[in-house]
Amino acid sequence: METYYKYAERQADSFVNWGEIGKNLTDMLQKEFQIREEKKDAIDKATRESLKTLSDQPTGQHEGLNTWSLKYADEAREAILLQDRLLKKGSLKLKDYTIMRQNLNDGTDELYSAIKGYQDIFKVKMDRLRSSDPKNKSQQIEVDLMSMIEGFSDFSKSKVLIDPTNFTVSVGLMEPDPDNAGVMRVSKNVATTSFLKKIQDTKFDYFDSEAFATDTAKNVGSYLTTVIGKGTGLEGQITTIEDALAKPATEKYIRQKIRSQLSNPYHVTSILTEDLIEDDKENQYVSSISGKEGNVIKYVFDGQSNLPIADLTEEQMKAAEDYMYGMIVAKLDYKKIEGRYSKPQPNIVKADETPSGGASYAENIEKFKTKLKAVKPKRDNYVFTGTEAITVGNIENLLSSDPATIGKFKVSSANNVVTVTDNDNVVIGSYDLSRTQGTGDLKQRERYLDDLLDKVTNYSISKDPTIIGVSLMTSPQQQSGGVGSKY
Repeated sequence: METYYKYAERQADSFVNWGEIGKNLTDMLQKEFQIREEKKDAIDKATRESLKTLSDQPTGQHEGLNTWSLKYADEAREAILLQDRLLKKGSLKLKDYTIMRQNLNDGTDELYSAIKGYQDIFKVKMDRLRSSDPKNKSQQIEVDLMSMIEGFSDFSKSKVLIDPTNFTVSVGLMEPDPDNAGVMRVSKNVATTSFLKKIQDTKFDYFDSEAFATDTAKNVGSYLTTVIGKGTGLEGQITTIEDALAKPATEKYIRQKIRSQLSNPYHVTSILTEDLIEDDKENQYVSSISGKEGNVIKYVFDGQSNLPIADLTEEQMKAAEDYMYGMIVAKLDYKKIEGRYSKPQPNIVKADETPSGGASYAENIEKFKTKLKAVKPKRDNYVFTGTEAITVGNIENLLSSDPATIGKFKVSSANNVVTVTDNDNVVIGSYDLSRTQGTGDLKQRERYLDDLLDKVTNYSISKDPTIIGVSLMTSPQQQSGGVGSKY
């Protein structure tokens, strides 16, 4: 009795509801069937759409184009139906089928787009090459690429190919079969439709070298030097030269600006083919894609982008850089201004006689310069500093501190050079602040200040000998440095 009870208990614990299991299984099978049907419908719909695309192949008046397009459409239909058969038989996985179908669809779209747009696009690209507007102008490589792919659109010499392994679409150029007279075969010159479309759609713009040269020249600024000559008679000669290249840092600055632009190889190719055109041996710059002879610019196609990359030689890079340097230098100002000034003349006095004022002439000059030198700079404790704006302000403060110099001078700066002129723009002194930078150049600051005070004093005396309270004027031999000499 006890044993039977335990047996019945085990039987109750292991009871299975087969009715519920059967219902769940039925629902699952119906769901799988529904999914398969939906997938089948989607596949059939995609097939119909692909076939419809093929039925819309480009046609026109060109009989060769019509035949060419129809042949491809027939082969593409066979490829689509083959894909469907293999999928339904289970010989082709759905994932592989999807990739192959997408490759075929993309290839067809790119092919038809390339065929329909070739003539219009080629005209646009020729117009760009001939344009006089730098913003809408191309360089030679753009047309060379279009000419290169022109052979693929020559319907009598090319054939559309569908790769049976992945169903990508390409166009191959035909050539005579050496083993079969009168028979044409596909050559090794084959291009994918994505490559052809990429070449059609890509622009290679002209580098506006003129605009770049103009902007760079404007930023170089000016550099003044002044030379004092003895002249003749009562007049001395002053020669002022404005020449930015006289400053050592100018060439380095220009070269750096040029190289920053030439880091883009398409800027270099534009300069070579559109500006220079020929090298110094009169060989025309041509691309390797054009097949022409001359100074050849080698191009290598990048496998990822399908774009040609210029492999430039050192000589080609140097030719482009030197050309741009010459353009910029030609735009820099160069001026040479020659003027004269009246030489101070001494009065005749006895050797033991002192000028009015009780002090010697030299003592009065030194007192005047000392008074100016005592004017405290507004900033940095030194009149001359490594900063243009501060130095200009300090000099203006100094020259406006005494009635003898107030309102008689102008101070300007450019490219770290400070220049002092009179109101007629005659240069009094010119000072390169790069030599005053750092604590180790404090002596140079003092030398600059002494030089400026000498020149301002001598200039002022030459205009009015009474400004320091004496009537005796300095002789030319007593002048320190002369008016406007570059320090």
